Amino acid sequence: MSRPTLREALKLLEQEAVIDVHQGKGRFLAAGASLSIARPITKFESVSQMVASHGYKAQTRVLGFATVPAPPEIAAKLDLAEGAAALRIERLRSSGGQPLIYSIDWLPRDLIVTDGETAPDWSGSIVALLAKLDRNPVASTANVMATLLPPEVAAMHGLEAFGPALLIEEICYAADGSRVIYALDYHRGSAFSFSFVRK
Repeated sequence: MSRPTLREALKLLEQEAVIDVHQGKGRFLAAGASLSIARPITKFESVSQMVASHGYKAQTRVLGFATVPAPPEIAAKLDLAEGAAALRIERLRSSGGQPLIYSIDWLPRDLIVTDGETAPDWSGSIVALLAKLDRNPVASTANVMATLLPPEVAAMHGLEAFGPALLIEEICYAADGSRVIYALDYHRGSAFSFSFVRK
């Protein structure tokens, strides 16, 4: 290995807080380097995978599906022209009659081309569906906040007892950097917990 390559590798390990550098003494394994958690919140995975990892066997109910002109805020999230056709999928995942996740997913309409006879199965994993089209998401940017379900959603779908939720607002990217999903996932606070390492 060349010296420049080694220096660059050590620099990256230092940035990731895996090693500490002490001038005149050398490089040492950082205290947090050995910390690990089974499923960190920073790991990219589909909602279906995440639900299964928590031990739930979820059933998905499609609450609504439509092709609509993308509102300005959605167009910006998906890097679409304002008014471009977008798919809006509203779903509820439950296990044993207990609601777990209420979600709204937006996709560029051009991603899903149908022959007019075979509609996609929106009760399955959208990530898996996109993978079949070679447009599977590989990474995302996300915001996380504690909130409640919107009152009109709770009233319309009988979710008044849903309680506090952890909302993950996420933009998912394909390998070429294009935006393929904008998602709003409300995780029932009493059903999920997420872990992370602080360094």
